[in-house]
Amino acid sequence: MIDFDPSVGHEIRKRRPAIVLSNQGYSRLTHLVVVCPITHAAHNTLQENHFLVEVNNDKINGFINPFQFFTYDYHSRHAEFIGILDTPAFLKVKTIINDILN
Repeated sequence: MIDFDPSVGHEIRKRRPAIVLSNQGYSRLTHLVVVCPITHAAHNTLQENHFLVEVNNDKINGFINPFQFFTYDYHSRHAEFIGILDTPAFLKVKTIINDILN
């Protein structure tokens, strides 16, 4: 869980679950974390085009939005650990982001 507020424009808002993409070494060095938000917006153009990655486990259900990834100070944004995402979903998110960046 992390606070996405304050946000502007089309950025995702409010406190919500997120997937952490950065590793512990990066976070220890920078005190930052790279995240993608998890939304419940099932009727979303990105979901209809299969760009959102579904998460459905005992703690979180929703869709990871790899089109909005952020770097945040995890202390200031009150980040807290919830659980671990399964490997296939994590790899799918990383692949989508890699496609965006290349």
